[in-house]
Amino acid sequence: MALSKRQGTWFRLSVQERSIINLALGLKVSFRSSGLLRAITSVMKRLQQVSSRTFGEMLRGAKIALALSETAVSWGNPAARAWRVDDHFIAFLGRFWPTARA
Repeated sequence: MALSKRQGTWFRLSVQERSIINLALGLKVSFRSSGLLRAITSVMKRLQQVSSRTFGEMLRGAKIALALSETAVSWGNPAARAWRVDDHFIAFLGRFWPTARA
């Protein structure tokens, strides 16, 4: 939890997901409810996904792919609509597109 707060990914979780993690960490008991254990596991997987570098690159690549696709379509290339859902293109853009440095 501390690492995800430092990385800024903690606040990408919903309030309900953060509450489940806080509750699970605060309780000093064993879990008998399989539903609660599944919920905690699900939230932890989501936190890991949100924290991963690859996930961040995919989000960034998807935004860039959408912008490039919209531009290409407006210039008369209707096939460019497919760029928005092309996972390989999105991954490439997220990984290699230059970032703005301030």
